[in-house]
Amino acid sequence: MRRLLATVLGALVLATVGPARAAPRDDGYRTHGQCGVLPAVRLHVAKGFCVGLAARRLGLPRGVLPLPDGRILVTDLGRWDAARGRLLELTPRAGGYDVQPRLTGLDRPHGLQTGPDGAIYLAEASRISRLRLDRTPPVLEPVIVNLPAIGRHPLKQFVVGADGAFYVNIGSTSDHCEDAPEARADLRCPEAERPAAGAAIWRYRLRDGRWEVQVFARGVRNAMALAFGPDGSLWQGENSRDTLPGNAGGDTRPADELNRIRAGSHYGWPYCSGAEPFDPAFGKGDCRRFAAPERLLPAHAAPLGMAFYDAPTAPAGWRRSLVVTFHGYRRHGHRIVAWPLDAAGTPAKRFRILVDGWQADADHPLGAPTDIKPDALGRLWVTEDRNGTLLMLAPN
Repeated sequence: MRRLLATVLGALVLATVGPARAAPRDDGYRTHGQCGVLPAVRLHVAKGFCVGLAARRLGLPRGVLPLPDGRILVTDLGRWDAARGRLLELTPRAGGYDVQPRLTGLDRPHGLQTGPDGAIYLAEASRISRLRLDRTPPVLEPVIVNLPAIGRHPLKQFVVGADGAFYVNIGSTSDHCEDAPEARADLRCPEAERPAAGAAIWRYRLRDGRWEVQVFARGVRNAMALAFGPDGSLWQGENSRDTLPGNAGGDTRPADELNRIRAGSHYGWPYCSGAEPFDPAFGKGDCRRFAAPERLLPAHAAPLGMAFYDAPTAPAGWRRSLVVTFHGYRRHGHRIVAWPLDAAGTPAKRFRILVDGWQADADHPLGAPTDIKPDALGRLWVTEDRNGTLLMLAPN
């Protein structure tokens, strides 16, 4: 009965937009009207969609995973300096969602995915665990352990391929290898080139009860936005360097990147970012020796979430799209964008804006969309960690 009720209430969210009185929220958002059964947030949203406020006061929500029965799982980072993270379970009710902490004391949790066995997997800073929600209280069964979790980018995002392997982001410990020893024989960055490279995507494949581990791709500073395309190709949103030599660039350089990840390739960090020349701090070099990005993103957009979207309920112009959240606080961030895909799975040259207008004003605070996942009803669920909210982007 509980699962049936959750499914029915979840489906009601697809109802049409209706009138309602504007109401201030404790998180700074003002709402007006309805997005399904949820209060609608007054953002700039593409025609054919609405944005609903599903839940607030979620701490620092990062990863999100909608479940088939209508429930939604969210990871709350908690704090950057202590194991104070939580796993939250959101259950639909009339007009919104009830929030229940299911696990506490997690170490900087982020990634949530469904595994090849149909189980749910959760990533903390140094491990990935199978989540047993059928236990009371829920149980985490560690399956991948001893992941590096130091430095600037300790959070773990991962995706699961059609081959059943886990592809795991190992973020760089620094911005541009500035913490490397001065005495480098070849003036290269040790972290990017060593056998167990950082700023890399590692592949874990289970064979005969043991994990086979390899560095799948190098030179990606922080691959928090990861997704497999319909054709099985792996895509990544690159958070490029924050600073360039001489502190050049400001809000306009270097460009972030959209990369198609191929096994064994090197994507340039820290030597080359976006369309910038080779960094002379590492001697002489040619950026053409590295894999080129498929598309350049605005500087400091900070892509953190990525999903392929092909819902039959979506407006026709938005089907077969790659959707990405721009988390950045600078002027090119705080947006959700989409690239239409052609028949070969190649993204258009320019992205289209799905949600914009997060610049702080009287109706809402500055936003920072983080993770994004579609559900079976064609809705996109978005965590927004700056204001502690879960948002729903739905066809109306």
